[in-house]
Amino acid sequence: MKKYVLIFAIVSVLFPFSSCEDADYLKKVNDKPFVEIVYKSNADTLFLLWELTDTKLSFDHYQIEVDKSKEIVQTVEKDKGECIFTHVPYNRPVPASVSLVENGKTIKTSSINVTIDGLDKSIARILIPDRDGVTSGDGMFSIALPDGRSFFSMQDSFTGTVVNGKYPDDSDKHMYRNTYFVYDNGTVTRIYGHNNDPNTSASIPSTSSDESEQWYWPGHGYTEGGKLYSFQSLMYMAGEGAWGMAVDHVNVLTYNLPDLEFVDERPIPYPGSDRVYESALNDGDYVYIYAQVGVQGGLDPKADVMVARAAPGNPYTDWQYYNGSGWSDNASDAVRLEGLSSVPVAALSVFKLRDKYVLLTEHQALWVGDIYTFIADTPYGPWRNKQLVYTAHEPSNLNTYNATAHPQFEKDGMILVSYNVNSNTDEFFPHFNDASLYRPRFFWVEIDKILNE
Repeated sequence: MKKYVLIFAIVSVLFPFSSCEDADYLKKVNDKPFVEIVYKSNADTLFLLWELTDTKLSFDHYQIEVDKSKEIVQTVEKDKGECIFTHVPYNRPVPASVSLVENGKTIKTSSINVTIDGLDKSIARILIPDRDGVTSGDGMFSIALPDGRSFFSMQDSFTGTVVNGKYPDDSDKHMYRNTYFVYDNGTVTRIYGHNNDPNTSASIPSTSSDESEQWYWPGHGYTEGGKLYSFQSLMYMAGEGAWGMAVDHVNVLTYNLPDLEFVDERPIPYPGSDRVYESALNDGDYVYIYAQVGVQGGLDPKADVMVARAAPGNPYTDWQYYNGSGWSDNASDAVRLEGLSSVPVAALSVFKLRDKYVLLTEHQALWVGDIYTFIADTPYGPWRNKQLVYTAHEPSNLNTYNATAHPQFEKDGMILVSYNVNSNTDEFFPHFNDASLYRPRFFWVEIDKILNE
């Protein structure tokens, strides 16, 4: 029997999807008088629209070109005024032109620069809607389930209805320390309310009687043998203020599939909080569990990554730690993985893509927003082919963090990635006036950009 309260939100738009209705609207008036060009965008998709202002011109058709270096060209009939381009580069000016063509010759051309942020607002609206579920939060991770569904977990999460981008005073908002939801071909099932108590999170430590003092923050996980294993940090208040929380240790929470029936919670073999093992990759013979290890904080942070391995059906005991040349039963023999030192690694996700292993992470310094990938031939490196795949351009009052990949979602040669944002203040009140301050962002990364060396 499930020990949760389930909240259902049926979404009519299939995921993933790029919609003109969800696009940002930007208007550009070009220098040439014969045509006016405007554009909209969503994710990598550009919706280019134009209107002929000089109706006396004689021509056969339009030729539309975006990003000359990639030779993206379309021919459009003269009675039309719009077209769609995909795989448009993010966060930089990209030239777009509308030309009139007659008898095979270009007679007039007008050009503008378009700049899109690459954020997929259609997906954001499906996973984090304005009502009937989790409507803001952070710490988003996902696990592909064997039956094609995806299990998502979030850390601090708000429910409540958002109206015109904010929570009204009478909104039924409630904060949870963690929530789950399952995506199934356009249907999102929200899960919280451990032990049938709607005011509790999806998972509660057995040692906790007060979630404000001790709670779980989920990380990554994996599936094996009809079970889902979720690595979750046991958190507690170690100091004063909103940022006084600390990690006690990490537990593995086990659930039976397909119904996500809770089985038990057990600590991982590594007892300390200096290595937070919470990112997992099931590679068949072994599950590899990765830890981000802080070396230096402040404005110039440094961090390493270490990895352990275990039997996929038993992540609770008999761990081995990578020592640079092999595997040791002694945790003190673990060494940092090679090839990652150029980036102060924050939260990370490791996954298999084609025949390579990919590590995705974000530069952990505040206000940087750079998201990187590395590849390797083994789950333990050495890592190479550092690629800056995205830079988050958020307002200065927001921090960006916890970039993570969702590689089970793939479209047109790209995979889905998300990152989180939060305001710089110690208070949650700004979130109530602007829900976007505490909502995950989603974008797509070209597989070739990750893998090509």
